[in-house]
Amino acid sequence: MKLPGPTGRSTSPAPRRRIAAPAFTLLELLVVVAVIGLLAGITAPAIRGMVQGKTLASGHRQLTDDLNRARQEALRLRTTVYVVFAPTNVWQTRLSLDAQIESMISSQLAPQRFREQALRSFTNIALGVFHSYALLVEREIGAQPGRNHTRYLGPGWQTLPEGVILSPKLFFPSPLTPTDRQDQAIHELPQRPFHFPIAEFPGDTLPAIPMRFVAFGPDGRLALDEMNQYWALNGRPELRLPPMSEFALGVGQGSVFIARDAAGRIDPTVVPDAIETPRDNATNNRVIVSSLTGRSRILKPVLR
Repeated sequence: MKLPGPTGRSTSPAPRRRIAAPAFTLLELLVVVAVIGLLAGITAPAIRGMVQGKTLASGHRQLTDDLNRARQEALRLRTTVYVVFAPTNVWQTRLSLDAQIESMISSQLAPQRFREQALRSFTNIALGVFHSYALLVEREIGAQPGRNHTRYLGPGWQTLPEGVILSPKLFFPSPLTPTDRQDQAIHELPQRPFHFPIAEFPGDTLPAIPMRFVAFGPDGRLALDEMNQYWALNGRPELRLPPMSEFALGVGQGSVFIARDAAGRIDPTVVPDAIETPRDNATNNRVIVSSLTGRSRILKPVLR
């Protein structure tokens, strides 16, 4: 719009000057990026530690709940219930497994698809070393004398959360130190052979595989007589527990490494390796089972 000037002629209004918006300099931007990186570097370990701590606590609760469930099932079924742990030497049974499968198929005791199901069941056991377990029962009320029918209680093999492993000391012999309390020490589990059922073929089982185990008797208590018997048979009589005692299972943070060949196949000649991070952290993270009551609880580390 034009306005009349002092001479009567119309004039245009003076153009408005644009005000430049404030901006960051390159130096200021680099300073902000550096501060953000510094804060991220400081807080990341703390956040990672919180996440790992929650994962470890979840693993403790899971194992404790399943041990208590095994005790309840032993009371309900009035039989011995075993919590078995995937073994480190499971690959040594592969040849006998293959021979048994072929023999059953050739003699028409099992169909061709039995091979696939058996190998899948075997793999579930083999890949669970140091972080998987299952609840087994061999006899129930009314079972015929001398005849066992092994079956899983629940969905089968259970796996601890990723990054949580069982202490390697539960699987490999380690000497007790003079300062260890025997009923609180983390030592290896007793070992005995188990026949594992194959879900699709209830009458067929995998060949006997030696497994580390914890047993609960029909009274809901730890089956110490059987556990002590196998500790002695395993050449570890010093680990036998008295009736009034507690048994410790170490559960900590770590990873499991299984050797593979160039083609990616698992190497059965190499024992899987478990690495605790930090080393021996499972020593301070335990699930305690009372031999008197059979109940399990989490033993939290005490800072001094």
